[in-house]
Amino acid sequence: MRIMNDEISRVDSANRTVSFVVDQRLCTGCGTCVPACPSKALSMEETSAGFCRPRIDEQRCVGCGMCYRACSGVHHHFPLPEHLDELFLPRPRRVFLGRACDPEIHSRGQSGGVATALLNFLLERKSVSHALVTSMPANGSLRPQPVFATSREQLLECVGSKYCMNPLNAALAGLPEGLDGLAVVGLPCHIHGIRNLQQLVPRRWDGVFRCLIGLFCLQVGGYLCMDNFLRLRNVSKPVSRVVFRKKIIAGEPGEPCIEYADGTCQILKEDFVGLFSAFAPLRCGFCFDQMNQMSDLALGDPNGFPDEITSKGLNTIAVYTPVGEKILESAEQQGAVKLFDCSREQIWQGQLVIQARKPRVISHWSRWKELHRPVPDVGALENLRPIPQSRFSRMNMEFMWRFEGVSDRSKAYRSLMRRIWLRKRWGKVRRYLGRRG
Repeated sequence: MRIMNDEISRVDSANRTVSFVVDQRLCTGCGTCVPACPSKALSMEETSAGFCRPRIDEQRCVGCGMCYRACSGVHHHFPLPEHLDELFLPRPRRVFLGRACDPEIHSRGQSGGVATALLNFLLERKSVSHALVTSMPANGSLRPQPVFATSREQLLECVGSKYCMNPLNAALAGLPEGLDGLAVVGLPCHIHGIRNLQQLVPRRWDGVFRCLIGLFCLQVGGYLCMDNFLRLRNVSKPVSRVVFRKKIIAGEPGEPCIEYADGTCQILKEDFVGLFSAFAPLRCGFCFDQMNQMSDLALGDPNGFPDEITSKGLNTIAVYTPVGEKILESAEQQGAVKLFDCSREQIWQGQLVIQARKPRVISHWSRWKELHRPVPDVGALENLRPIPQSRFSRMNMEFMWRFEGVSDRSKAYRSLMRRIWLRKRWGKVRRYLGRRG
């Protein structure tokens, strides 16, 4: 493992805890520190700023530092590409477009429903006994929750994307009885955390995971986004849950939907990606792994493909390991999924990795190195040449640094609303100047 920063190196030797990661705004909220703690001294809680963060029980904590070493926000205890281009544009073994063959899974799942189809396939053939997935509970909490699914019915209750933070890996601290192989569907931070656990405590975790299915990820939103979303809609009656992409017919991407406690629902026309970007934690700006290259196979929407392809309801699929390749081939042979050939360049171009992700990460890295703040240990970025930042970008990062530490929820909300208003005003100014130029 390569350490980029002298301060981080000193922290390692002093056996600091994950509190350091939270203080430095490097926490992803993935929950990996919870199962990593041998003293069971950690739990995840929502902060006043609407982010999911670990809380340490000082009575139980023995200061071993395992939570810090396992943290995916700072450490990567597994090989990473050494070249910058390969870091952002991985080279998977194979790439496909695909969809679930089961009509119900295809119609209800995100895009092509491949993740649900693969999990159902693994459960039916008893390759795994449980699948760790994310549910949007219908109890009005508006907070995604991890679920150990064991049946097709449970899987169907967890279909679709959830654009909020989710401490998925915290559920690994309480593995269910009778577990005989686990499949996991997670974001890059979740997959990185699991790979860390496998490397740090192999005798505990190596035999647990049979398949890691990754999801392409731009960023996640804090929980205040959900509250703000309903407030903007002037929702007055009790809400059961928000469905981020509710599909009316198979093939369409789906629209945001509010499900009410009285059984009614309201389909909306909202830009969820734009809405959630204002609530994303700082750490998302440092993430190079948009394509989830540490998973066995990763799935995403078919962005950039022609309408005649996207209208069929398909997933883009990147296969990274022999395990993922074998599972996908078996699922296709058994009629669980249908695959179509495509090129890696088509997928990467549609995901705008080079156009958007790479400059954003370099920008964050440049700012943090300028301020001598700790950064994650990614060797390919260690000798990165800094790039100039706009004044607005610097102000935005500093605002989020202060915002994540706010202790008063109402103050946090007001501050965020002012920031969103300023971003909109700045956007209008830029568009006006662009037209005049």
